[in-house]
Amino acid sequence: MSLRLDQVTGRVDTLTDRMDKFETTLEVLNHAWNERFNKVWETQTIIMEAQNQTWQAMGSLTQTVGSLTQTVGTLSQKIDKLSDTVDRLVKGLLGPNGKE
Repeated sequence: MSLRLDQVTGRVDTLTDRMDKFETTLEVLNHAWNERFNKVWETQTIIMEAQNQTWQAMGSLTQTVGSLTQTVGTLSQKIDKLSDTVDRLVKGLLGPNGKE
């Protein structure tokens, strides 16, 4: 069984056409994959930046809470001293028997 030149040429043309279509399909798929990968990369970068900002905010809040805790402690001490002072003043004004 032998193939004639026109049959071989026809088959080569068919294969060439199929290869061209396959190459086009690969290019389209590659482009689509690149777009998806870039979108995922962009989204991941946004998420990582948001996480970083969240951690920074949490650190800042922790420092603020610590500072507020110290301030409340200081104010509590001052209120205690003020209460003691008011008690002494009242006792001094009323005298030892609690009367004026």
